[in-house]
Amino acid sequence: MLLITRKRGERVLIDLAPGADPKLLASDLFSEGPLEILVAATTHGNARLAITVPKALAVRRASARTTDSR
Repeated sequence: MLLITRKRGERVLIDLAPGADPKLLASDLFSEGPLEILVAATTHGNARLAITVPKALAVRRASARTTDSR
Protein backbone atom coordinates (compact mmCIF):
# COMPACT_ATOMS: atom_id res chain seq x y z
CA MET A 1 0.00 0.00 0.00
CA LEU A 2 1.23 3.47 -0.88
CA LEU A 3 0.11 6.49 1.13
CA ILE A 4 0.25 9.70 -0.85
CA THR A 5 -1.06 13.24 -0.35
CA ARG A 6 -2.28 15.17 -3.37
CA LYS A 7 -3.48 18.74 -3.68
CA ARG A 8 -6.32 19.83 -5.93
CA GLY A 9 -5.24 19.41 -9.58
CA GLU A 10 -2.29 17.07 -8.81
CA ARG A 11 -2.31 13.60 -10.32
CA VAL A 12 -1.44 10.01 -9.48
CA LEU A 13 -0.35 7.67 -12.28
CA ILE A 14 -0.88 3.91 -12.30
CA ASP A 15 1.01 2.02 -14.99
CA LEU A 16 3.05 -1.13 -15.54
CA ALA A 17 5.84 -1.64 -13.03
CA PRO A 18 9.42 -1.73 -14.34
CA GLY A 19 10.17 -5.25 -15.53
CA ALA A 20 6.50 -6.26 -15.85
CA ASP A 21 5.49 -8.05 -19.04
CA PRO A 22 3.82 -5.44 -21.28
CA LYS A 23 1.72 -8.21 -22.83
CA LEU A 24 -0.13 -8.91 -19.56
CA LEU A 25 -3.88 -9.10 -20.03
CA ALA A 26 -6.30 -7.19 -17.84
CA SER A 27 -7.53 -10.53 -16.51
CA ASP A 28 -3.96 -11.25 -15.32
CA LEU A 29 -3.55 -7.81 -13.75
CA PHE A 30 -6.82 -8.09 -11.85
CA SER A 31 -6.57 -11.78 -10.89
CA GLU A 32 -5.71 -10.69 -7.31
CA GLY A 33 -8.70 -8.35 -7.21
CA PRO A 34 -9.43 -4.74 -8.12
CA LEU A 35 -7.30 -1.66 -7.59
CA GLU A 36 -8.16 -0.10 -4.27
CA ILE A 37 -7.99 3.65 -3.68
CA LEU A 38 -9.08 4.82 -0.25
CA VAL A 39 -9.46 8.50 0.61
CA ALA A 40 -7.83 8.20 4.03
CA ALA A 41 -8.19 11.87 4.99
CA THR A 42 -8.96 15.31 3.63
CA THR A 43 -7.55 18.53 5.05
CA HIS A 44 -7.64 22.07 3.66
CA GLY A 45 -7.92 21.00 0.01
CA ASN A 46 -5.51 18.06 0.31
CA ALA A 47 -6.53 14.42 0.02
CA ARG A 48 -4.50 11.61 1.59
CA LEU A 49 -4.90 8.50 -0.54
CA ALA A 50 -4.11 4.90 0.34
CA ILE A 51 -3.53 2.97 -2.90
CA THR A 52 -3.20 -0.80 -3.29
CA VAL A 53 -2.42 -2.33 -6.70
CA PRO A 54 -1.10 -5.69 -7.97
CA LYS A 55 2.70 -6.09 -8.06
CA ALA A 56 2.72 -5.79 -11.87
CA LEU A 57 1.52 -2.18 -11.55
CA ALA A 58 3.32 0.88 -10.22
CA VAL A 59 1.87 3.96 -8.56
CA ARG A 60 3.67 7.29 -8.80
CA ARG A 61 3.13 10.99 -8.50
CA ALA A 62 2.67 12.58 -11.92
CA SER A 63 5.51 15.01 -11.13
CA ALA A 64 7.95 12.26 -10.04
CA ARG A 65 10.37 10.60 -12.45
CA THR A 66 10.92 7.49 -10.34
CA THR A 67 8.40 4.92 -9.17
CA ASP A 68 7.26 5.15 -5.55
CA SER A 69 7.29 1.99 -3.48
CA ARG A 70 4.07 0.49 -2.22
